[in-house]
Amino acid sequence: MDSLTESEMAEISRLQRDAGMQRLSCHFSWPEFSDERRRFHQEFVYDVAMFAADRGLSWNNVIRVAVASKDMFPQLDDHKVHKLLSVLRDVLCERLPNLTPVHRHELTRYLTDTCVTRRRLFQAVVGGAADMSIVQLHLEVQLPPTPCPLAQGTDLHEGETQQLLAKVTSALQQKEEELRSLREGSRVTLSEVSLPEDEHLDKQSILELVRAAVRATKGQIEESLNHEATLLGDILQLKVQQAALATRRHHNTVSSNTAHNKRPDMSAKAKSKTRVRKTGNAV
Repeated sequence: MDSLTESEMAEISRLQRDAGMQRLSCHFSWPEFSDERRRFHQEFVYDVAMFAADRGLSWNNVIRVAVASKDMFPQLDDHKVHKLLSVLRDVLCERLPNLTPVHRHELTRYLTDTCVTRRRLFQAVVGGAADMSIVQLHLEVQLPPTPCPLAQGTDLHEGETQQLLAKVTSALQQKEEELRSLREGSRVTLSEVSLPEDEHLDKQSILELVRAAVRATKGQIEESLNHEATLLGDILQLKVQQAALATRRHHNTVSSNTAHNKRPDMSAKAKSKTRVRKTGNAV
């Protein structure tokens, strides 16, 4: 342990991970574990020490961090959070009392994220579960059927346009049938005019009957003409919608066919790459 000087720690920090971890491990004895857990122990010490070095701690404090993390690793076999927090507090307060507030905060957050959030993993490793056998279950995943290409199916926008066009066409046919029935039927009836039972009518009575019939037919004709005008307006509006939807459908069909025709031939593209590859190998 005395051989781990500040200059040696600085040199270790400049090495690659495997070389640095092996060189740092040579400065400690590792009696805690005699199996593959020793490797995990050494990796943990190296990672914590390099984090401290990257955050700008003095080399003396980096060495203290390495020693403290080496003693802390065997205590990570308890997955209870309050036990882990107690261990971290002891390490920071007793082993590293001279850290600046910024360095203490960064090291606390790193050790908390590493040890507390992964406490079950450390419990399994430190507790000797690293050499346990693992039973793998093979699950069969059934995928949904592959949809047909767009060239063989119906585009989403085209399908919506077709549905709207069908609704507008049906409504247009109903309005036209109603208009035809109105024009072919009788526009006026004299059911509202009551005729007297006496067949002998004087001139005044006849005039009154005529005036009543005119008033009744006038109202019926006005109502019929207003209804016809409303139907003609609805029919005109539906025809405009029908024409717009038909134009949109034609545009979508042309665009879909154009995109399909411009799609590159993948087989030809693959063959071109193959020829280029073969030419390069020949050279």
